[in-house]
Amino acid sequence: MTDDTQNDDTQNSEQTSGDASSSSSSESTSSDSPPSSSGGSTALVATSGGVNAQIVDAVNQTNKAVMGSAANQGAATAYQKVAQAAAFAVQDATDYSRNIENIAMTAQGVIVAKMLEDQSNIPVYTPVLATLQEMVVAASVNLATVGTTATAIATEFPATKS
Repeated sequence: MTDDTQNDDTQNSEQTSGDASSSSSSESTSSDSPPSSSGGSTALVATSGGVNAQIVDAVNQTNKAVMGSAANQGAATAYQKVAQAAAFAVQDATDYSRNIENIAMTAQGVIVAKMLEDQSNIPVYTPVLATLQEMVVAASVNLATVGTTATAIATEFPATKS
């Protein structure tokens, strides 16, 4: 090799080892210090208690958000329960009305059959037919009342705000 070639090789190896040492020193420096605020990253700075102020702020904001919505969630749950109870009341009144109608229709069928067998039974069973019809009307009125009341309760809940 010529002297020029040896000098070039020496310079290249020095540059390579120099790059490696500067690279390792920059790596250790970057891991020891917090990232700078330049380049879009946010610096994390510890407070006197050892906890980062941004973390403390994030926890406080989360607590406020959760606790602030807890009252609304409680009110929503209460309304949901009231509405569900009102719906159950209407459903029960509907079942009651349907059951009364079924009983009345069955009894009317039996009574009409007995009246046709022996027409002398007509005066005896006529008041029973009237009573059966009154039962059906009362069940219908009950259903309407329960429906109106349930609607009013669900619509006006809560009645008073504190």
